[in-house]
Amino acid sequence: MLRYLFPIFFLIIVGCSSKVDTDYDPSFSTEPLKTYAVIHKSRDGVETLDEKRLREAITREMQAKGYESATMDTADFHITFQSAVEEDVPSNFSFGFGFGTYSGGVGTSVGTTQNVTDDKERFAINMIDPATKKTFWRAEVTKKRRDFKSPQARSDYIDKTVAAMLKEFPVRPDTKH
Repeated sequence: MLRYLFPIFFLIIVGCSSKVDTDYDPSFSTEPLKTYAVIHKSRDGVETLDEKRLREAITREMQAKGYESATMDTADFHITFQSAVEEDVPSNFSFGFGFGTYSGGVGTSVGTTQNVTDDKERFAINMIDPATKKTFWRAEVTKKRRDFKSPQARSDYIDKTVAAMLKEFPVRPDTKH
């Protein structure tokens, strides 16, 4: 029985994982870059809690990589970010378990039905050359939306997500790690 359940649980775990998708312009050199500015315009002109957390997480990661924060007018490159929730309509999910005898015609079954949603949360970070207004590096991740027990848990989640997203962005050459 367990040999049949293991593949099902494996698929569920793999289906919940997420992968960071990065893309970059190989002809763009990041070596001369020293300063950045995080640029973000909220839809309503009011920064949400998550936007603030994303801005702070990006700033921490970029400083850890040896880059310095600057004003939009003086920065060597700009960083933009987006976050979005893709809502899924709840669907009914049912699971049943039954048993019976081979020749007897007697059986029993237990079942349950739950509303299952598959809401996803998408984060994207873009590095932009202010001179050309073109993106030279991008990271994106889509994850299953989670509920958090505290604001700190949400902040920790965003910190880990941003760290994973910026993992492949180059460290400043003169930074010692």
